[in-house]
Amino acid sequence: MTIRPASTALLTIDSEDRFNNYTEKRRTNYADYNGSPYNFTITKDESLMNGFFTRMAVTEVVFPTNGIPNINTQTNDIRVYWFPTGGPEEDQTVTIPVGFYTPHALASTIQSVVAGTDPSLSSFTMTYGLNSQGIPSPQFHYITNNATKVAFEALPYNSQAYPYPDTTRQLFDLLGMGPQNQPTAGLPTVTGGYTGTTTCQGTRYVDIVCSQLCYNQPLKDASSQSIVRDSLCRLYLIPNAYENTISPNDPNYAPPGTVPTTIYRNFTLPKQIAWSPNQPMGQLTFEIYDDNGSILEPVTQTNGTSSNIEWSMTLQVTEN
Repeated sequence: MTIRPASTALLTIDSEDRFNNYTEKRRTNYADYNGSPYNFTITKDESLMNGFFTRMAVTEVVFPTNGIPNINTQTNDIRVYWFPTGGPEEDQTVTIPVGFYTPHALASTIQSVVAGTDPSLSSFTMTYGLNSQGIPSPQFHYITNNATKVAFEALPYNSQAYPYPDTTRQLFDLLGMGPQNQPTAGLPTVTGGYTGTTTCQGTRYVDIVCSQLCYNQPLKDASSQSIVRDSLCRLYLIPNAYENTISPNDPNYAPPGTVPTTIYRNFTLPKQIAWSPNQPMGQLTFEIYDDNGSILEPVTQTNGTSSNIEWSMTLQVTEN
């Protein structure tokens, strides 16, 4: 018996190919139709691929994270409450500049912003890396260092101040904060506190979705998320061979997602997607969703601007 592997072909996707030429790309902003590399359509005058193939699978993905900083327009605001000696209680929304922040850099930035909010908070400090016993731990500690009491709270969802649904991660959540960090009946009752553990990631993974390529998939995908989509692959934003050997209390501690990098993934066991052999492959729309289930929005950072956020993918197409 002669045995040989099934014949294959490659379908290569590059987000930059949503533009016909560089003249078109130069005059297109991220907010324009087809301007975002995270939500675009590939259109050609002819079918992208014809042939009696029955399976396809994502084999490689190259995905720069430059465009998805952990502090973005959804995670850069938090409500601060403070109650100085003699009162009255006051509160204010503070905003962190958009960009990539390691936990220690984020602690330093929040310290600066909060300390500048009111004279009674001028001695406010925030640190990262130690728990209440002084043991290295990935959590924040803050204190006013005077009699002023302080607390933090998330912004109200679906409001003018925060026009996002309650499935969205805020700065309050990214900092690992919880009920112990909130005001009680609208009043802060302590001068400081510890947050829960957190690595300050804006998103832990992205789902790459193309409904046209998954159209013929009889076995549908499932997920623990409330909204389920048939996806080409889930890309966890952790570099290959990543091993963290740095303690959280080290200023150089930088978990994945807190510094820009490029993720390369070669799938050894890719998802095999069924395809009807008599159907040509036409227009394709690609959408990239974060771990909140929202389509990514490209962000220009204030500290380290980069427009090199195009991503690429290789699919292997099998004839039989």
